[in-house]
Amino acid sequence: MNCNIIKDLFPSYIDGICSEDTSSVVEEHLHHCEECRLYLEMMEQPTNNMLPEEVMVAKAPFKRINKKRRIQVFMSILLTFMLTIIGYQVVQNVGVVHNFFFPMNMTTVTVTDDKEEWHAVYFDNQEYFKFDSVFWNKEIVNGTDHDGEGEVLLRIKDANGHVIVDEFHISPGKSKKLEGLKKNVNYYLEIKAKKGQFFINVV
Repeated sequence: MNCNIIKDLFPSYIDGICSEDTSSVVEEHLHHCEECRLYLEMMEQPTNNMLPEEVMVAKAPFKRINKKRRIQVFMSILLTFMLTIIGYQVVQNVGVVHNFFFPMNMTTVTVTDDKEEWHAVYFDNQEYFKFDSVFWNKEIVNGTDHDGEGEVLLRIKDANGHVIVDEFHISPGKSKKLEGLKKNVNYYLEIKAKKGQFFINVV
């Protein structure tokens, strides 16, 4: 029988799953064919034995490819890490960039009497604030540190003086989400509180 056919039968023959007739054919062939006997012996060797030289030669190009691929992956990870660090430093330390990604309006309101009337809140000498980017959280934070005595009452009006967010209380260290406010629209914040100094942030 043709040697190539016999070699194709070797895996089943080695595993003992071929029929008795097939085993007899293989054994009969091996009795007369030294080349196939050597080939069978090589197949029956443990996998951790030295591979034939021609197999090692065939694998060499793939080892070079794998090494090159590992280097590329390592360089990509290193470059990503460096860009992340640089990006973080730029965002944290370059004012314009930081303000773009983490916008915030901060102001200090000083109430000089106990009449508890409504007072306009100014941000950087402007009587309005607006959300001019997608990075605003649209929250108002009472940053006052008065241990419970810094509670304020706030409300928001539009450019026509209409109240669009009804008055609400914010305790020191607390915040309120501003639902429904739109981007690039001027809003006017008013405060009512007892005499004192209050720190209001819009983030």
